[in-house]
Amino acid sequence: MESFGRFFRKLWLFARREKFHRDLEEEMSFHRDQVEEEFRSRGMGLEAARHAARRGLGNDLRLREQSHESVAFWFERFFSDCRYAVRQFLKAPGFALAVVLTLALGIGATTTIFTLVYATLLRNLPYPEADRILHIADMRLQGQSTAGLVAVPRFFDLRARSRSFAAVSFFYFDHPTMVAEGQLPMAMKAVGTDGQFWNVLGVQPLLGRTFNDQDDQPNVPDAIVLSYPFWQQHFGGDPGVIGRQVSLDQKTATVVGVMPASFHLPNGIELWRPAHFDPADWGKYRGEGTRFINVFARLRPGVSMQLAQNDLQRIDEQLAHEHPDTDGVWQFHGETLRDDMYGELRPALLVLLIASGFLLLIACMNVANLLLSRATAREREVVLRRALGASEWRLRLQFLTESTLLSLAGGCIGLVSTYALVRTAGTRLPGRLGTPGTIAMNWPIVWFAVALSVVTGIAFGLAPALKRVYGDLSTGLKRNESRLAGAAGNGVRSAFIAVQVGLSLVLLVGACLLAESLWRLVKSPLGFEPDHLLTFAINLPWDSKQDVVRNFYANVQQRIESLPGVAAVGQIDALPTVDWHLRSNFDADWLPRIANKPAISAEDRHIAGSYLGAMGTPLLAGRALTASDAEAKVTPIMINQQLVRQYLPNGNPIGRHLMIGKDAFEIVGVMSDVRGTAGSIAKTVGPEVYFPADGDHGVVVRSFVVRSHVPPEQLIKAIREQVHQVDAQQAIANVSTMDSLLDKAVAQPRLNMAMVALFAVIALALACVGIYGVVAYSVAQRTQEIGVRMALGATRGKILRHFMRHVLHSALVGLLGGIVCAFLLTRLLRSQLYGVEPNNLLVYLGSVALLLIPVVLATLRPALAAASVNPVEALRNE
Repeated sequence: MESFGRFFRKLWLFARREKFHRDLEEEMSFHRDQVEEEFRSRGMGLEAARHAARRGLGNDLRLREQSHESVAFWFERFFSDCRYAVRQFLKAPGFALAVVLTLALGIGATTTIFTLVYATLLRNLPYPEADRILHIADMRLQGQSTAGLVAVPRFFDLRARSRSFAAVSFFYFDHPTMVAEGQLPMAMKAVGTDGQFWNVLGVQPLLGRTFNDQDDQPNVPDAIVLSYPFWQQHFGGDPGVIGRQVSLDQKTATVVGVMPASFHLPNGIELWRPAHFDPADWGKYRGEGTRFINVFARLRPGVSMQLAQNDLQRIDEQLAHEHPDTDGVWQFHGETLRDDMYGELRPALLVLLIASGFLLLIACMNVANLLLSRATAREREVVLRRALGASEWRLRLQFLTESTLLSLAGGCIGLVSTYALVRTAGTRLPGRLGTPGTIAMNWPIVWFAVALSVVTGIAFGLAPALKRVYGDLSTGLKRNESRLAGAAGNGVRSAFIAVQVGLSLVLLVGACLLAESLWRLVKSPLGFEPDHLLTFAINLPWDSKQDVVRNFYANVQQRIESLPGVAAVGQIDALPTVDWHLRSNFDADWLPRIANKPAISAEDRHIAGSYLGAMGTPLLAGRALTASDAEAKVTPIMINQQLVRQYLPNGNPIGRHLMIGKDAFEIVGVMSDVRGTAGSIAKTVGPEVYFPADGDHGVVVRSFVVRSHVPPEQLIKAIREQVHQVDAQQAIANVSTMDSLLDKAVAQPRLNMAMVALFAVIALALACVGIYGVVAYSVAQRTQEIGVRMALGATRGKILRHFMRHVLHSALVGLLGGIVCAFLLTRLLRSQLYGVEPNNLLVYLGSVALLLIPVVLATLRPALAAASVNPVEALRNE
């Protein structure tokens, strides 16, 4: 009740503020007159009585301040401090601008990286209870897995036996050709799935419906669901598209739904179609050839991740017991949908967040140095305010208000910069980060920037504020302010120099490691020549007959080979850098056979035409595959160097055989290892086997590689015409040069390196500017001291060494600390590095050298200025 009463009394006085001050003034005047009258009645003169009355009642300003504080709200004092702070900034606009821009760099960089972190690791995914959606990966207990892909029979077993999931579904990537009314054939990016897909995700269509149980039945016409971008681009956003029929892989399909714009799973997909899977179709075949689907599931209410994992383990044990030959070495593993989508990005984003935090810390120290310097110039003002009655707490609050306002101004500029970057470059980021709608500004980002600005303002404003408040009152009024400034704060400034240098070294080491890694990633031999290499894909329907497949691709091959400017043409089912996993288990005629334990597990690839010649891949032994190999009784194959190195290191593989069951394949050639066949050029190349693409069944999915004597882009139009002449119902897709594919493959490492390098350069520049400012300020404040030293016999060289030694001592302390921190923190980079270790000594030495050069230069100029001081002029000023 007392608090309420005080509040309403303050509110009443706030409304009658002017009258309160008039009454206060009248009351103080009345008491002063009374005391003065009392002194006069004791025989004092008029002036003596007046002075005695004032001394007796105390400082008028302090009494008014105390009275005001007792009845004022906190926001009145806050706004008063803000007005005073703004006046101070207007008196020194250059100082304010330097501080604001420095902070804008640090806060803007940190907010930008936090925007990426929030969008991927913190924000809720756009699905109901997204944390209950699991990606179920199938992992091999020993040896290489196939990116978590699940064999189709194992999926049906999982769905039938699971107790923890409310819905279980799958999808696989498909590349059909669509022909809509009035449009040319279009190569589509599609997935095949079932009706449970949307039950798992809990997403409703924007128009129409998703798949039902009838759509999933085998041998029924396709019902397709369109993505929002495809619907807008090719159907003009027509709401009447529902029910429209199109030709999909030369069969009729009906559009039944359109998904909302926010739905992007899998990323970049244009339509969804029913898979029409029937468990009976797969029979007893549970080999590697059925391992091509991604499985997702939604947890039942009340079931935890641990219970679900236990359930998966139970199913694993059952299947391993029932199918030891095929399922014994595989194990299901559940991870959240977020981990599946962004788990690989987490280490890189955390590294960038730490780097931006270091940059912000360096910026804060630079600003703190500036404020310390300015504190000296304002020390007389501070001492006067204390002499006039300002309390220490009030002064602290005033100083922190000034630093926080500066920080908020820097935060606003940083936030605007982040917004501009998100708008202009958000969709240009590599991989999933560039998916439209993923990176966006929202209120949590704004609140983060505001909170960061406030915390930053308090952090860098605290040290100068404490220094001012604890200054000595009596001596502060007496001493010459310029002399006082030279000694004050030197220890703090030296510590700031050491920390800035140390943090800059950590960033520099990280940037150098990433740069070295990127260099090795790009410059290491690829196993092929990417220059003047055009790639594109053609996908025939899965049920195309063998003769149709052979004739079509052979005809296209011949037509492209005859085009002017074409040097060689080849075909493969999956290009390097494409995330494609098709693996087989082999026995070998030079290795002992062990029941239920294949000798070799290797990636399969199917090639045709002059693939090696077009790619520029060296043939190391034997011969390349030819068109006649498709008719051979014993299918000839090629293997890569890694398979020889791993399984036949000292022997000749030519003429030996690999076997799958009773089928034998003769090794006729060995080719060089090709990086990128595992989906990323950063991954280690494993054993690979290359089959003729025109073999028993004919591979319907083909990517062409065309080596040319002319710029590859000049051939696109002619190639498109040739394919259209062979079959007007087909289209080419994924047209790109190999250089572009490689650029995309290294886009994420390049982004990481560029960001850390940018932070390191800015940090180094800030540190150098800070060091220069500290030394220059010290020289300016100690000019008279320098003059005295010179008058007493100090040489210019000694003065120069004095200032250099002071800064370099702090810098060396910072370097030692930075080396230790870099040694510990660069472990986080291990997963982002290629061919370089985090503790690479040359990188550390190079980083120290790169850092010392600008630090020495930043110190040398003001130190030379100190050495050139004229002692006569300095002492004359004294």
